[in-house]
Amino acid sequence: MSKVLNVILKTIKDVQEKNAQNPNVPTADPSVFDLLRNKIQQVDQKVQTKQMQKGRKNPKSILDMIKDGIEGARKENKKDKNVETAPGSVFDNILKKVNQTEQRQVNSGIKKIVTDYNLDVSRIPREMIQQIQQQYQGDLQKMNQQYAQAIHDITKKIR
Repeated sequence: MSKVLNVILKTIKDVQEKNAQNPNVPTADPSVFDLLRNKIQQVDQKVQTKQMQKGRKNPKSILDMIKDGIEGARKENKKDKNVETAPGSVFDNILKKVNQTEQRQVNSGIKKIVTDYNLDVSRIPREMIQQIQQQYQGDLQKMNQQYAQAIHDITKKIR
């Protein structure tokens, strides 16, 4: 199992424990957390069997697949009449961890650019740095998607 998936599984466990201990929020049914773990394990199975992109027109990142799994679990939980709907914070806290992983990648990319080009950013306001990071993240996602699509297209031709 990849490091990212292990982190998300640990996060699910942590969120479950915090949810059970928080008297201000209804305790989610344990089956909700089982559903979340199952969704993450499905992503892992797709990764392990290299089924991630089969049948897909456009490739998807593991983080996007994890987000989709979490949102899918949220929807299934809402529809399930036998299980009380979990508080939104359960899903939101897990999604926050996924987004932190992406943000860490962006921060390290910006730091590398600043270091590689010996840039002095000490006088740039924090808000401007955040705007630069958002732009960088968007550009990085587009570029990664383009490369993933190109590689995906090549692998389809080779088969």
